[in-house]
Amino acid sequence: MMRRSLTVGFVMVVALALGLGLAACGEEQAVETTATTAAPATTTTTAAPETTSTTAPAPETTTTEAARPTQEPMTIRYATTFVETDAGGKIVQYFCDSVEDATAGAVEFDIFFGGTLGTNMEELGLVSSGSADMVSLGHPPFADQIPLLNFPRWAPPDAQGAIDYFNYLVFDNPDTSTLIQAEAASNNVIYLGFTAGGGNVFIAKESFAKLSDLVGREFGAGGLAPAFEAMGYTVVQSLPSDTYENLSSGVIEATRMDFASTVDFKWYEICKYYMFDGIYAAGNVFAVNLDTWEKLTEETQAIMYGAAAEAETFSLELGA
Repeated sequence: MMRRSLTVGFVMVVALALGLGLAACGEEQAVETTATTAAPATTTTTAAPETTSTTAPAPETTTTEAARPTQEPMTIRYATTFVETDAGGKIVQYFCDSVEDATAGAVEFDIFFGGTLGTNMEELGLVSSGSADMVSLGHPPFADQIPLLNFPRWAPPDAQGAIDYFNYLVFDNPDTSTLIQAEAASNNVIYLGFTAGGGNVFIAKESFAKLSDLVGREFGAGGLAPAFEAMGYTVVQSLPSDTYENLSSGVIEATRMDFASTVDFKWYEICKYYMFDGIYAAGNVFAVNLDTWEKLTEETQAIMYGAAAEAETFSLELGA
């Protein structure tokens, strides 16, 4: 009985010991299981291979254009029988202002209005000789020197038609323009363009119903004397700048001019009778001395042509 009790006690002690041992082992295993082991840091550093790309700089490109010649400052002497306040004078001033503006003052004009350098009968000689660099050339008095330009200066049905007629013969038609410009060059001049004169009127101090009623009256004319003499008129030389005084004093009794100019000159204050003749004038060509022309750069020459075209348009507006 005692042996059995000892056996049971031994078993219990062993069991207790095993229990304690297992508990200890379990605790130790648990500790080991819950332990946190940090993974060793793995740092992979891959240095990117240095790539050096050397590109040669683009070669400098220098475009050298031929330097355009600069217009040397110059003053052009412009002679005209027009006065500053009439239509013709306004057109001259418009042309000169356009050139001065476009050349930034490199080309300036000294304008001699009212025939101060010469009469209309002297204009071609003035510009040919270089006494004047430029004129508004009324060509009819010079039929013997520039016969190819001496075609009629009037045309229907309106002012534009007259301008177109002049431009066609002098600039656009290859046959006639070559001959006319060559004739101009032989007189040491070049033509740039024309201006419109507007509708033409006969005016008189006394009433007239038809042109033949003016036969026998003192008729003032600045040009075209042979034509008016052929009509039976008694022609008296009278420049536009002198006509007001000549009408007022009785030196002349009638005259003919484009309508706009008769208004500008105030001839209506003396002449109360007007008759439109149904045709429109053009002419007063911008004529430049060739020696003067050759002193201009190509750019300035182009500006001069452009200013002549602008003045043509301006002349049409004045006569409208």
